[in-house]
Amino acid sequence: MKPPLDTPVDEQLAQRLIAARFPALRDASLRHIGEGWDNAAYLVAERLVFRFPQRAICAPLMRKEITILPMLAPLLPYEIPLPTHIGEPSDDYPYPFAGYEIVYGAPADTRSLSEAEHRALARDLGRFVRALHNLDPQPFRDAGLPIDEVGKLDPKRLGIDEAPLEGEPRLVHGDLYEKHLLLDHRNRLCGVIDWGDLHYGLPAVDLSAVHMVLPAHVHHDFFETYGAVDERSWRFAAHRARYHQAMRASP
Repeated sequence: MKPPLDTPVDEQLAQRLIAARFPALRDASLRHIGEGWDNAAYLVAERLVFRFPQRAICAPLMRKEITILPMLAPLLPYEIPLPTHIGEPSDDYPYPFAGYEIVYGAPADTRSLSEAEHRALARDLGRFVRALHNLDPQPFRDAGLPIDEVGKLDPKRLGIDEAPLEGEPRLVHGDLYEKHLLLDHRNRLCGVIDWGDLHYGLPAVDLSAVHMVLPAHVHHDFFETYGAVDERSWRFAAHRARYHQAMRASP
């Protein structure tokens, strides 16, 4: 069950906070573009996406993005949101917030792909996930990147009768699925968004995206660029994909 909103951010509050922190944007256009589990999002000046946590539990996720994403962006082969306007907590709003240069592209679930395009996307996704998982996690751990604190691969959470998965933790996106993969006009991967669940965890968390995004007959194209995956990790990735889809389908 979602915790209730403790600090709703409507258009008037968003405009007031942005104008106070960033005077150059005082007269910029602003419109509401989304309301997720954690943040309210507004498009400002048609080029900046401002995201505002609306629950106390979500504020550390914003702080993590503000700290980690500038370190991560230059190291990845596709564009990710980069926070360029940082708003600190104050008397009129208790959480950090941020404005990001917009990452252009269409979420993968809004496109219908051909066989060839699915194969190309599989290779693109393999390239991205390999680059992320091959990074040295220590600099990010030193900067405060957390471990998996919710047990995304906990067998009890997934409802499976298996011993816990073991392996070498890596940097993982943590919420990789079709809505967070952006495609360009050729249906090629061009950006990856929504990094609030970024953490130090097992790669199978991200490998679940292969099951959710790609048809089974192109999985080999993913492995050609990502590399080999052991049988237990692949099985847990499938369990995680089923769990994620069931959670999204639940009211």
